Amino acid sequence: MLKNLIFYFTRLFFKFFFRIEVQGIGNIPQNGPLIFASNHISNYDPPAIMSFIYLKRKDIHVVAKKELFTNPLMGYFLEKMGTIPIDRKNPQISSIKKSIEILNQKKSLLIFPEGTRKKENRDIEVKDGISFIAYKTNSKILPLKIDIAKNKSKLGKIIIVFGKPIDIERYRFSDKQSFKNLSKEVMERIYSLKIIRESDV
Repeated sequence: MLKNLIFYFTRLFFKFFFRIEVQGIGNIPQNGPLIFASNHISNYDPPAIMSFIYLKRKDIHVVAKKELFTNPLMGYFLEKMGTIPIDRKNPQISSIKKSIEILNQKKSLLIFPEGTRKKENRDIEVKDGISFIAYKTNSKILPLKIDIAKNKSKLGKIIIVFGKPIDIERYRFSDKQSFKNLSKEVMERIYSLKIIRESDV
């Protein structure tokens, strides 16, 4: 299966060039609708994260900026990996509908709530799209964090840590503030995840 091969070689690429390390992968539920919520530090994030989620969830999809599709080769592989393009400046309702459709099929979806790359934990207004999608599909949200540990090699070591799912049932979603509160909790949970760093060899 082409998708299996793509993710297999993607994992090999990141293991060889970035010595990628994954922590907390056992926190991933293997069934039911699930939203993976991650910080965003580079264009490598979607394929790196998805290739390891795929070990637990073959049904993974991702929402990514449409600019990544400008490269025909990357666009082809992103499409085969289940990528949903979205315009950050002019969000497409169809992309949100597609996300809801995927989760209603009890599949999983990777979302970057901040919508843009950032190198450090500085405040960025987070849209409430992730809360709305979770509410409409009754999906749990699993926070995860990706970071790059600099070392002696040219390329840094990528570390991905998966947290525990957030059960949204305690949110009543009776007003806009409820959605904002959930979005805020998601980001707080992402940046509070502790990455266990080992000394570089």
